[in-house]
Amino acid sequence: MHEAGRPRPLPPSAGFARLGPIPGSIREAMTQVASRSTTERSAAPVDPLLPLALLEAVRTRDKPREVLEDEDLAASLPRRLGLTSVVESQIRRYEEAVRKGRGVPLDEVRDLFRLILRRPDAEPILRDAGARIAERAFRRRTAVSVRLLGVFPGSAAYRPIRRAMRWVVRQIACGAAVEVAGWPLELRLRGSMTAEIDPGGTACAFYAAVVEELVGAYLRRRPAVEHIRCAGRGDELCAWSWREE
Repeated sequence: MHEAGRPRPLPPSAGFARLGPIPGSIREAMTQVASRSTTERSAAPVDPLLPLALLEAVRTRDKPREVLEDEDLAASLPRRLGLTSVVESQIRRYEEAVRKGRGVPLDEVRDLFRLILRRPDAEPILRDAGARIAERAFRRRTAVSVRLLGVFPGSAAYRPIRRAMRWVVRQIACGAAVEVAGWPLELRLRGSMTAEIDPGGTACAFYAAVVEELVGAYLRRRPAVEHIRCAGRGDELCAWSWREE
């Protein structure tokens, strides 16, 4: 029986199994994202905005900025992961999940992160995805909150930003414990999935972009975000803080 109050998980997708001309290593990884059985998947679903933002960022990254005169598009475009029909179908699947409030299995999201981390342009893709999520959250929550920044005295003016950050990150924390405190704001994650799958820290750029974009949108000036602690480097948790440039 489905537990009340929690998003219904999406059924397993078979779409990634039909990747056509994508290189074998990538095809294998994409198939793993979609082919896990329901018994293997995590019981805690993730907000579908997270995998949706990841695939949208991949699609944007893979769109050709220019076409060379001698480029054979029939040969080159299928090798761009973000432009495959399978990725488009997965994007539609996640869009539907957002509309219906249905969660995505954590293991599916973890595999998608791992797939992106195989790319040499993984960091800009993850930063783009984090910015997309923060931008959506800002549009949903700011009508009143931004006006309050000029009403509350002193540090109280920044409470709406901390609340917004806590609300956003809890939806995309992938099982990690979330803490938002202080000013300048500091975001802390205990049990971060990004540090678990990528000790090098590249995956953690995703959350850095969330902090940068959300704080910057509220303050209307761009902060410089630092990943001051990382579980992947041996710290007890991951933490991000910021300073104004």
